[in-house]
Amino acid sequence: MKKIFLILLMFFFFSSFVNAQKTVDATGETEIYLAYEKADKELNKVYNQFKKKLGSKDQTNLINSQKDWLKFRDSNCKFKSYPEGEGGVTANKMYADCRMQLTISRTNELKSLLNGF
Repeated sequence: MKKIFLILLMFFFFSSFVNAQKTVDATGETEIYLAYEKADKELNKVYNQFKKKLGSKDQTNLINSQKDWLKFRDSNCKFKSYPEGEGGVTANKMYADCRMQLTISRTNELKSLLNGF
């Protein structure tokens, strides 16, 4: 009897875990965050390649430009998303998607500048 109870209890917890995973993935948040992470890695790669080609004064200007751009990207996406505390999953997805799109755009901009050197 104890074994049956234990098996049923384990089954309950396992099925709850699987259903919770499906709910998270069903929202599409995971996919957007993974796409953003990929875009961010590409941006960092291109940024570092570009930085290596510059002299020290231009490197400083690029670093300052990138810091300003990151602040702009995040505040602009926050503005375009629902106000904090509203919108739930939709707001999170809008914010992540905005960051991803602007990051891809910035990567393309830096690639274009890099190709000019």
